[in-house]
Amino acid sequence: MSKFSRIYMPNIVCGRGSLSFAASLGKKRVAVLGYADTVAELAKDVFKDTDAEVRYIATVSHEPLIRDIFDNLPAVMEFKPDLILAIGGGSVMDVSKGLHLFYENPDMTFEESLKPFALPELGKLAISVFVPTTSGTGSETSSAAVFIHPETKVKNLLLSNTLIPQYAVVDADFTDHLPPAIQIVSGLDAMCHAIESTTAANSNVFTKAIATQAALDVLDYLPDAVNMDLPEAQRLAAKEKLHMAATMAGIAITNSFTGIVHSYDHPGPAFHLPHGVVCGIMLPYAMELVGPQEEYACLARRLGYRGDRTALWQQLISHIRNLNHRLGLSDTFAGAGVDEKAYFQQVPTWAEISLAGIATKLSPANMDLEKGKRFYTRCYYGHD
Repeated sequence: MSKFSRIYMPNIVCGRGSLSFAASLGKKRVAVLGYADTVAELAKDVFKDTDAEVRYIATVSHEPLIRDIFDNLPAVMEFKPDLILAIGGGSVMDVSKGLHLFYENPDMTFEESLKPFALPELGKLAISVFVPTTSGTGSETSSAAVFIHPETKVKNLLLSNTLIPQYAVVDADFTDHLPPAIQIVSGLDAMCHAIESTTAANSNVFTKAIATQAALDVLDYLPDAVNMDLPEAQRLAAKEKLHMAATMAGIAITNSFTGIVHSYDHPGPAFHLPHGVVCGIMLPYAMELVGPQEEYACLARRLGYRGDRTALWQQLISHIRNLNHRLGLSDTFAGAGVDEKAYFQQVPTWAEISLAGIATKLSPANMDLEKGKRFYTRCYYGHD
């Protein structure tokens, strides 16, 4: 019986100044979502020499909530765009995916949209062009859109390859002025995507190769990108490397998956911690649970380490922890200031919810309820 993998990804347009590509598509009604109101003028400037009508729909400057879809859907339905242009980080792009889905399928309920890999094809009414402005989420390439329930703070996941945008424009001009704090949390998210995807049960030769290179680029270039003492040209070159690495990591997780960090990351929304901080804290403990893997050994060898698989696994974990320290990140949630009582009150619920996650099922960590609770304990204290 043959076994094969199919690779899903958007059309990639890359290079500084590549946002201008959007105007070449010949679309007439452009709906724009952005990370700040200034995006409205930016988008209009891109299309100034065309006859396209450009309408700014919304600014999304917080973690995406379910209501962000349905509060903005009437404006999209009224405008009837033939191009949806998302310029921003993961929140902007995830909301844009939700809007595109329900614009083309207005009778679908949100509950129906949560069935994995069962969403209809998109593109009947509009194409999508996603332009990431942070170097982390990989949402411009991914089949997922994550929404936080405003009351429970639990993640709701839309998951289907039909959500992958038609075009991803990877323009590093948008990252030149990213503050170091945002660059760090974005980069840690991308690093976690890359490393976790290498060991997912459904990974393949392509995803492992692209994820390994993405992880190496983040490990190499993230410190330079946030080092304000370096010459500007060196910092900007590092930012460009990181921007492409995040997109590469996004392609990897779309065609394999993430791991237990991304299914057990509930402390983030619960305590308003940036997702990248959660990734940075949890990844070494997750790798300890996964245990020695050839994929970890490969990464460690590429970083210059030597030894058997176990030694390489341990050295890679130490390398990541040292990077976290250089970037000013705590090793634990306790060190990050998370309230102990409030944290452990939620651990039983988190551990149970996380078991059902696809990322959990595809991880070699072989999680169960008690192991999940111990994982949360280690992430909080640094030990069981």
